Amino acid sequence: MSTSAFPPLTVDHVMNCSFSSWYPKFRRVTLKSEIIAIPPEFIAYLNEDGVFLPLDSNGMPQPSYETPKVDDSDDDNGDFSEDEEGGESWGSIPHFPEFQELITQRIESLGGEVFPKLNWSSPKDASWMALGQTLKCKTPADIFLLLKSSDFITHDLTCPFEACTETLDASTKQTPESYELILRKWYDLHPSMEFRCFVKDNVLIGICQRDHLNFYPFLVTSRVQLESAIKAFYVDEILGKFGNNSFVFDLYINKNNQKVWLIDFNPFSINTDSLLFTWDELIAFEVPTQEGPVENCAGMGLRVVSTPSDSGLTYQPMYATNRMPKDAVDLSDGQTLAEFAQQLTEEVARSMIKE
Repeated sequence: MSTSAFPPLTVDHVMNCSFSSWYPKFRRVTLKSEIIAIPPEFIAYLNEDGVFLPLDSNGMPQPSYETPKVDDSDDDNGDFSEDEEGGESWGSIPHFPEFQELITQRIESLGGEVFPKLNWSSPKDASWMALGQTLKCKTPADIFLLLKSSDFITHDLTCPFEACTETLDASTKQTPESYELILRKWYDLHPSMEFRCFVKDNVLIGICQRDHLNFYPFLVTSRVQLESAIKAFYVDEILGKFGNNSFVFDLYINKNNQKVWLIDFNPFSINTDSLLFTWDELIAFEVPTQEGPVENCAGMGLRVVSTPSDSGLTYQPMYATNRMPKDAVDLSDGQTLAEFAQQLTEEVARSMIKE
C-alpha cells in the first residue's frame, strides 16, 4: 500500500509518539517508568554489527560475551593470551560504567525488574534471546542483549521517519537529536488483555486484541463489556489530550478489577501493525462528522479471534520471522512448516545441480 493513502504524517506526528513526549501528560494512567538519556557512544555501540555485550561496571567481560571472530591464520596459538604486563587485553570491548551504574539504580527504584524500550519501540522481537523469553530485565546486561538483538530497535535508530509524507531535505534530521532508554516497571501482563486501538480524526474507529495469533474464548463472550470499557477510557483519558488527530494506541485491561492502563502510542502509518484489521479498511472508514464522541467511537467495533481455527494459522510465535535469515522468510511465504521444509529441500537440490 502506498503511504499517500494515509493521512499526512510529519516528523512532529512521529515525535509526538516518542515516549518522553507523552509520558508526563499520561503518567497517571500508564505504567511507572524511568527515562534515561543515552550517551552517543552507546548509540554507536548499538549500531555496530554483531551481537556482543560491553564490559561490566568493573571493566570485565560479561559472562555471555563472545569476542568477534578474528583472522588467526598467522597465529598457531588459538588460546587467549595475556599481554606482557600480565593484564588481559579488553581494549576493543566497549565500556559504559557510568551509564550502567545509572541503569542499575533505576532498575532498583522500579522494584528490581523492568522491561526496556527506546523512544518508540521495545525489543519484543528479540525476547527469544533472553533466558525466560520475555522482556523482563534485572541487570544492564539483560537490557543490552535485547536492544542489541532487536530489528525494532535498529529501526528506531536508523529510520524512524521513513513513513513521513513530508519531504526530508538536508536541513531536516533523519533521526532525533537524542535517544532515550525507557525502563518500565515489570508486571506479568496477560497477552489476552492487551488491545490495539485505531484513532482517525480523533474518532476511535477500531479495536482489536493485541495477541492476534491466539484464540481466547472469554474475549468472544466479553466483547461488549470490553469494548465499552475501552471506549470510555478513550473519551475520558485520551480524546483531545494527545498531539495527533490520527494515531494508534495500545492499552491493557486488568482482568481482576477491569482497570485500564495506557501502554503506548504509535503513528497512524504503514509501519504500525494493523493486526486483525487491514490498513485498507481503516483508511477507507468514513469518520462521522456529527457531535457525540461516545456514540461515534469504535465504528468497526472490537475485533477478536473468534474461533480456534482462526488462531495461529502458521503455529508460530509472534516475531518468529525475526529469528530467521531474510531469504528463508521470503522463501517461506506463509507456508506450513512441512511445506516450507519441502520447498527448501527442493531449492537446495536445484542449486546443487546448477553448481
